[in-house]
Amino acid sequence: MRNYKNKLFYYHIENLSSYELREIRSVFRGLQTLYETYLPKVDPLLIHDLLVREEEKSEHTPFYMVEIFTKDGTDSDLMKDKIYQSTGMVPSIYDKGTHYVTNQRLSLEKLKEISNDENVLEVTGDYTGTLTGLGASHEHKH
Repeated sequence: MRNYKNKLFYYHIENLSSYELREIRSVFRGLQTLYETYLPKVDPLLIHDLLVREEEKSEHTPFYMVEIFTKDGTDSDLMKDKIYQSTGMVPSIYDKGTHYVTNQRLSLEKLKEISNDENVLEVTGDYTGTLTGLGASHEHKH
């Protein structure tokens, strides 16, 4: 009888662990859906990294190298001015005026503001921790 109870106990633990793992995957898929719904132009890895840093409160509005990809024909002077007005930083411009790179403090609100621009196709970036950045490092996905 004791052996049966041990087997039943371990069976329950294994199933509970499987349930917990399924729950983690389900919640993760839900989070991905929220990213795609509310910030469809933003790289989910950038959102996730920013949220983890905010949650850890290791930094208030940490520094990121942010890369913005825009539609062909976007007025690069206007876009450069928008980015400067918003961040206080002058972006580097690549790919015939469709790829803008700046090192800036970033927040979820700032990501939303950037992605709301009708000319923006995609926003990505990497945590730098300081104002110093390396320059463009991402390719537009499409």
